[in-house]
Amino acid sequence: MSLAYHARNAASAVGIRNRMKKEGCTMRGDKLWTEDERKIVVERWPDFDDIQKALPHRSRIAICAQCRKMGLRKKPQHLWSAAEISKLRKLYPGASIEEICETFPHSTWVNIRQAARYHGFRRNRKPFKLTGNQPIDEMLAKLFEANFSFPELDRELRTKQYFRKQRWRYARPNYNRLVKAIELLDGELAVRWRE
Repeated sequence: MSLAYHARNAASAVGIRNRMKKEGCTMRGDKLWTEDERKIVVERWPDFDDIQKALPHRSRIAICAQCRKMGLRKKPQHLWSAAEISKLRKLYPGASIEEICETFPHSTWVNIRQAARYHGFRRNRKPFKLTGNQPIDEMLAKLFEANFSFPELDRELRTKQYFRKQRWRYARPNYNRLVKAIELLDGELAVRWRE
């Protein structure tokens, strides 16, 4: 693209802004914010209901957007430093949620999780919850050891969503499918007789 193309677009933008100031509305026909309206917002912020009563022709969304443009925020946004990200990398996989939140008091657990997800950090997997049925519990331990998930097991055995929905935890298990899973994990189901 040539420099003339950009210069023409910049000149067009200046012309549109001048026209909007002159007419007092945007290209879509929305009214521009006046200095008096901005003063009302600053005086009555953060009570949005009060601002909306004072400016009935402005929607709540428009008021919130204007507050953001003016830099009015309830809580200042925290920018993560490299040292904090490094500390999060060490803590996030194994530390408890309370410990992580105490280390980063400026952010909520939701924000910490979002920062971790953005940087590609993951929590350590928890072992599967045991059922009290020995063959199933041993299969779950082997699944965890092999880093296998229930959806992957369903895909391998073509059992639709049998393992993913975990009905075998509460209802009578389908031992045909469990035997297939145990054999897939390179095991065998043995029978012991009580004497």
